[in-house]
Formats: sequence, C-alpha cells, structure tokens
Amino acid sequence: MKSAPFEHHEPETVDEAVSLLESLDDPTILAGGQSLVPMLRFRLANPDVVVDINGVDSLDYLREEDGHLRLGALARHADVEDSALIDEKYGSFADAAPLVADPQIRNRGTVVGSVAQADPKGDWGSILLAHEGDVIATGPDGDRAIPADEFFLLPYDTTLGEQELITEIRVPAPEANEGSAYHKLKRKTGDYAMAGVGVRLVFDDGVIESAGIGMTAVDITNARATDAEEHLEGERPSPDLFAKAGELAAEQSNPESDEHGGADYKERMVDVLTQRALGDAAERAGTVTVERRVTQ
Repeated sequence: MKSAPFEHHEPETVDEAVSLLESLDDPTILAGGQSLVPMLRFRLANPDVVVDINGVDSLDYLREEDGHLRLGALARHADVEDSALIDEKYGSFADAAPLVADPQIRNRGTVVGSVAQADPKGDWGSILLAHEGDVIATGPDGDRAIPADEFFLLPYDTTLGEQELITEIRVPAPEANEGSAYHKLKRKTGDYAMAGVGVRLVFDDGVIESAGIGMTAVDITNARATDAEEHLEGERPSPDLFAKAGELAAEQSNPESDEHGGADYKERMVDVLTQRALGDAAERAGTVTVERRVTQ
C-alpha cells in the first residue's frame, strides 16, 4: 500500500523549520521516519502536510559540550552505536543502541525522533529519565529546556508545543565515579521491549550519592522508579540493597498483560533487569563489584 498524497516541505535551517510549523495547518515532522513511514505506508497516519527536517544539517551531531552529552535531532541510533565517546563514557547509551530494532532501522531512525514519539516501549525515554536529561524544544519564542520528568504525559503525548521542534536532547556528562547501564527483555531482534530498565549511579567514597532509574514498557509512559532511587541513595552497594531496589522498582511499575506475557511476569522482569543494570552501573563506576544474585 502507498501513502496518501501529502504536501512536502524541506527546510534547510531550524528557523525555516520553525517558521513552517508556525504557518502551516497541523504539520507532521519527519526525521528518521522510524514510526511515521510505516504508518504512512499502511495509511494509519494521513497527514496533509509533512515537514522533512533531514536537510537541516545543523541538527546532525553527537558531542560533549558545556558539561553535557548533546544529541541533535538528526543523530541516528547507529551514530550512538558507533560512537567512541559513547563507548568510553556512557554505558547506558552504549547498551541501548544495538538493542533498538534492527540495523536498517538504526541506520535511519533518530534518537530524538524516538523520544518525540513518546512510545512507552521506546528505550531512549527511560535512559533520558535515568540521567535526568532535558529535551530542548525550539519554537517561535526561542529555545526552552524541558526536563525529562516533565516531558512524557501519556502514550504518544508530550508537553511539546504544536509550533515547537525538538532540536536536541542532552544529559549531564558523567562525573568521576559514575556508571550507567541499560537492560532490556524482548522476544526477538527487532521487537520492542517487553520490559527495560536504565540505571545511572553516582558514587562518593563508595556511597551511592545519586541514583536514577528509568523503566520501559511497564507503564503508560517511560517512568522513573523513584522509590528504588530513594532506597539506594546514601547507601553502600550490596546484593541485599540491589535486591530491595529491584523489588521496589517492580512494585512501582504498572505493566499490562498481553500476548507476550502476564503483568506479574513483567513485574518480575523489572526486578531482575533492575538488579542487573545496577550491578553493571556499579562496576562501570569503578568503585565496587557487587556479587550478583541474578544471572546475566
């Protein structure tokens, strides 16, 4: 099936793109097309106007700058997967990138596009939450930073304004004793997550100073496991501590039963994945190795 006809615009600058969003009636933004193109093909989406931002070269970047990791709106999943910077310093990003869909999708799909889609089964939203990152939205009044905690409202619904374009996501650059990780359960290559957990730990003299945990596919949006975070902070890592954190994360999750598994099973997977991610994050922080009660 072919898509229905639509009006196609190809801005070359952010200003042009924002101007189009301001002037056109109900435009749809196209970046990697990971979600939009299949929906167009099967006519599940029938936009009258598409603003294709792939010609805005200034949005194609992945770099560390001003104390943050910054990913422009055209940074592809494959860019993250192939980045030496990511491999060296950002464990959760390095874990997640090769788990997104398949190589063809990763070569074209964008990290920002995935965040903008706000699918609760998307991986990057959980990592953004775990790292307490920001979404940078550019509109007629300029740029504004939206904390990840305030971005996701409902499935496929966010606090982004109708005339705004997400130009960047950013997370703080890692501190000296920081580690992060992402673990995901899926049936086969290319599937969305049945459950996923992203973790970021910052240590001070062997004590967990700050903890961030984001969960995938177990609530109506990507969600933080705040009870588990609070349980971890101020404590020294141990198998008992991580087991209790996994239990608290599972209790705070709200999965639904579907053809892939029951809600009870998914809650148990949140427990297991949380413990695995905590173990990896602690090791990557370079401060401790915690005996694991759950196998890899």
